Amino acid sequence: MKSEGPVNGLRFFCGRLSGKVYSFPRSGPILEIQPMFKRVMLSALAFIVLAGSAAAEEFRAGTHYQVLPEKLPTTYRGNEAGEIMEIFSYSCIHCFNLEPFVTAWKQGKPDDIRFTPVPVLFNQRQIPEAKAYYTGQFLDVIDQTHPSIYNEIHVNRNRLSSDGDFAEIFERFNVDESEYMNMANSFAVNTRISLAQRITQMSQIQGTPSLVVNGKYLISGQMAGGNERMFTVAEWLVRNDGNL
Repeated sequence: MKSEGPVNGLRFFCGRLSGKVYSFPRSGPILEIQPMFKRVMLSALAFIVLAGSAAAEEFRAGTHYQVLPEKLPTTYRGNEAGEIMEIFSYSCIHCFNLEPFVTAWKQGKPDDIRFTPVPVLFNQRQIPEAKAYYTGQFLDVIDQTHPSIYNEIHVNRNRLSSDGDFAEIFERFNVDESEYMNMANSFAVNTRISLAQRITQMSQIQGTPSLVVNGKYLISGQMAGGNERMFTVAEWLVRNDGNL
């Protein structure tokens, strides 16, 4: 399996192979984790540069994005122009490296574009991760737990693999273990898990992070020319969906 990234090789993806999740560097040493403030500032600058160039570009199917054979379920409604799904994994180092850019992009994104993170489910071992994400949403602590889980795995080097592991993270934000377990195993969370499994299968993605636009178009970092540039292609697709 080939690594995904732009010409300079500074972006990658986490993919699936024989039922396991792997991280594939292009070449050279593994990227060092930057201090959070520096990462956020650099990502904000990258967002401004990419946003300014998007309007002048055009992108082609088969080159910059892939048209899916079957439309995925979507959640955008009413006056919303479209939806960008980020298919991610907490255990993916490249999703972690992209997260400061995602945060900056969300703060400046157009109001009529819905952003929907979807935890990837290549296999059963990833279910506790997905349950943690949706539990955070339903308990309204996702703004705290989402970055904390990423940091626990990639900064503190603490592998989280069970419901109990994730419950310990939630305890930091005044969610006790019983409350966590009740929500993580609830009908509401299980419904979201089933949808995430369906999206993973229907999207035909081979690695994370990946984007799906309006349930129709799949974007990888390799096709877009970098993981951050995926968002430039995605916004363009939202604005041009009716003409494609």
